[in-house]
Amino acid sequence: MKKNLLCLLFIICAVTSLYGQNIRISGMVSDEKGEPMPSVNVALRHIDSTFVAGCVTDSRGMFALRQLEVGDSYLLQVSFMGCVPQTIRLDNVEKPMEVGTIVLVEDAVSLQGVTVTASNVMKKVDRQIILPSQRQVKASSSGYELLAHMQLPGLKVDGVQQKVSTVGGGAVQLRINDIQASVAQVQALRPEMVLRVEYIDNPGVRYGDTDAEAVVNYVVKRPQAGVMGGFSAINAVTTGFGNDNLYLRANYKLSEFGLDYYISYRDYDERYVDETQTFFFPDGGQRNRVFGKVPTAFNYVTHTIEASYNLTKQDKYVFNALFTEEIEDYPHNDMGEVIREAGKPDLYSMTLAENYSRIPSLDLYYRLFLPRNQHLTMNVVGTYLYSDYKRDYRESGEMGGEPSSQYAYATKGKRYSLIGEAGYRKDFSQVALSAGLKYTQAYTSNRYTGAVDEAVNMHNSTLYGYVQLQGKWAKLKYALGAGMSREAFDRTGEGYTFYTFRPMLTVAYPVFKGANLSYVFNTYPTLPSLSALSDIRQQKTDLEVNRGNPGLTPYRSYNNRLRLSWGNGIVNAQLQGSYLHQKNPIMQQVACVAQPDGSYLFEYSQDNQKRFSQLNGQCYVGVTVVPDLLSVSLYGGVNRFESRGREYAHDYTAWYAGGSVSLNYKGFTFYGEMGNRYRSLFGETLNYGEETGTMQCSYQWKDWNAGVGMLYPFSSTSRTGGYKLLNKLHQSKSWTYIDDNARMLYFTLSWKFSSGRKHQAGDKTMNNADRDTGIAM
Repeated sequence: MKKNLLCLLFIICAVTSLYGQNIRISGMVSDEKGEPMPSVNVALRHIDSTFVAGCVTDSRGMFALRQLEVGDSYLLQVSFMGCVPQTIRLDNVEKPMEVGTIVLVEDAVSLQGVTVTASNVMKKVDRQIILPSQRQVKASSSGYELLAHMQLPGLKVDGVQQKVSTVGGGAVQLRINDIQASVAQVQALRPEMVLRVEYIDNPGVRYGDTDAEAVVNYVVKRPQAGVMGGFSAINAVTTGFGNDNLYLRANYKLSEFGLDYYISYRDYDERYVDETQTFFFPDGGQRNRVFGKVPTAFNYVTHTIEASYNLTKQDKYVFNALFTEEIEDYPHNDMGEVIREAGKPDLYSMTLAENYSRIPSLDLYYRLFLPRNQHLTMNVVGTYLYSDYKRDYRESGEMGGEPSSQYAYATKGKRYSLIGEAGYRKDFSQVALSAGLKYTQAYTSNRYTGAVDEAVNMHNSTLYGYVQLQGKWAKLKYALGAGMSREAFDRTGEGYTFYTFRPMLTVAYPVFKGANLSYVFNTYPTLPSLSALSDIRQQKTDLEVNRGNPGLTPYRSYNNRLRLSWGNGIVNAQLQGSYLHQKNPIMQQVACVAQPDGSYLFEYSQDNQKRFSQLNGQCYVGVTVVPDLLSVSLYGGVNRFESRGREYAHDYTAWYAGGSVSLNYKGFTFYGEMGNRYRSLFGETLNYGEETGTMQCSYQWKDWNAGVGMLYPFSSTSRTGGYKLLNKLHQSKSWTYIDDNARMLYFTLSWKFSSGRKHQAGDKTMNNADRDTGIAM
């Protein structure tokens, strides 16, 4: 009998123990629009806050916590960066429990989050949201380095020269909390303050007045110390090369004060050009010229000083004021060459060029939070641009000798501009509505002296309005928008008024697990530059003249893109095709003009031509070889260009490829990137971009980061870029060399500090700037 009772008791205990181990709590996490949220942190704690278990949600937003004790009470905590955390009390858990769907609401102002222990990606209809891992943050000392280690698909990041572009050579706009950021601000960005990175690879109507092919927005928590600051420096060892910055932040009550200083300089002793030219004359004759290499000096320095003030009352308003002073000084943008031509003695040419500019600006911003998930933003920017440009071209029988011909001119310019913008956003349960209006008014006055003595006064204005709906219908995500713009230009009673209707459509559909198919269409206008609109004739050499064209008009571009993306947490792949079509684009025009003395001059100008198109196919693969340790990315693509002018037709096919590797171990970091030249055709010019080549190793110790690297480590000579002109009257090919860049050894050093009281500053969500001097060079 006792045996039977003992056996029964043993069975009851075993079953009870087994039942307790099988208890689980499960559920799903979604955002306000009902979209599943992967990689959300889920933690289970006892009532006394003792940790019990934790996990992250999967790609469907699902989670499950297993092997829990029967009869206990718990606190279920759900948190995600930029969202208000949720805590649910669960009393006397007796059996497996399904808690249903937990909705996380975005915290619009504070953006406070939790520590991220892995690199996670969440895809929206118009962007990807990427959470940098702790190792990526620790390995980086600036916003550029963080972006490089994150290896976002379709981007090329040069942390040394502080440049970001698409792998197809397109422009990328960088923002911090939705504010368009300067190089100084991105370089001064502290990676540990970055909550997430929003990668907008199909900019919608909100960015419709820019030429950006992609937008990268760093979402950061503002400095939370009473005083914080630091510096970072990248400087070469054997040549003049540096990108350095110093920054400081201070908080008092609801206010934050900021000061940034950034300096970039180059001082090369030997820059030279390798060039050939062939000129074809109407009488059947031709001239062939070969330009020999004559090393000349090239140097410049740019200073950027920024002073900012921020006043924030959370959930009420944000006021931000930013004063910026930019100074660019190019004392020697010189070029020397030996001109060799059959049957003629050698000539020595020297081009002496100087350029100096100052650009002070004041940016005032206000954001008002309204009831029922609404907010209103307003932004006003005033800018003054002063520029002073000089060019002196000489040819002589010997280097430094008396010139046999000389062409010199100078330009002093002033530009005043005022930019105003207002935006509105309303979030409904399933749809987000946004709308905005932007107006720019500018006045430009340029005075040309020397071979030309003339004043050019120009007025231009732009009015742009847009509205956009973004939401989800069943599994289909969409963004539908439309904009309307009016561009006006006037120069002494001559000019144009140009209207453009600018629709935009983005749709995305999950075709299978981990895969997403998206399509983007948009259209936008391209305006002629102010310098091209100047009716100024400037002679460059005995054979060449630059001429403006006041008759230029804006033109429209139509862009289509289809993309298939897939990822499983280890492999991230993208395959895309795109087609760009431009009607009546502004492209080159070359004419051979007879002179009264019987000679000829070749005039270079621009005109509205027939059409231009670009067909692109591109593939990207990123692999996390060892999580948080080693990752590798590879990309490749092909472009097909078709350029149709009124007097020419050119086609060109160009392949490109590259890749990067990021290795992080404890405090050590290695990063390397390589890529071939990006080649493109526009008008009658083939452009050869720079190669990509960087290797860098660094070490992080407390608040210090030190490293050593090499630019173009596998090149003994550095061709920075080149071009080839395909015109039937004038054919030429040119390469520019800066050998100091090849195998250039450099050191990096950064330091940061923080102390004092905490404060949370609000975020500015729009930024405007004006940088067009309108000078014809």
